Amino acid sequence: MSRITQENLIAVLLLALFAGVIVLTLEFGPRARLIPLPLAVFGIVLTLVQLAWQNLRSTDDLQMDLIRVEEPVAAVDAGKPRDPHKTTFARELAATGLVVLLLGLVYVVGLVPAVFLFTAGYLVLSHQYRLVKGLVYAAAFTVVMHLLFIMALQVTPYHGLLQPFVDSLG
Repeated sequence: MSRITQENLIAVLLLALFAGVIVLTLEFGPRARLIPLPLAVFGIVLTLVQLAWQNLRSTDDLQMDLIRVEEPVAAVDAGKPRDPHKTTFARELAATGLVVLLLGLVYVVGLVPAVFLFTAGYLVLSHQYRLVKGLVYAAAFTVVMHLLFIMALQVTPYHGLLQPFVDSLG
């Protein structure tokens, strides 16, 4: 069996899986299907795009040489190779610190401000984006999260230790 046939078979199985999720969620109540139904539809759309992409493009564009791996430029310049997947205690401690920071922000200022502050801080301090672009992306992400969870799903947000202040506003 050729590689493209194998990939098409996997994509068809994914389509069947997503279609099965849609059939199952139709038996759910309206609020219970708010998450799985859109995700299954989105999965079908992405799988159809994948099928079209892998069948309509030339096979030269789809080939990857997984054995040949380029070293990062910084590692070559430093003269010593570095493994980006190597786990060290310092990296694990930093990751744990980020999770604790996010949970602390949610506890103190509430969910929506914590999402904005954490996302903006991460994007800017990790040098993924400059300040203005990081703030714009963080604001857009926060608005989408607010629209999805608070407006569409009507989840009551947690306002953290600021709850008395929020209640006094009205």
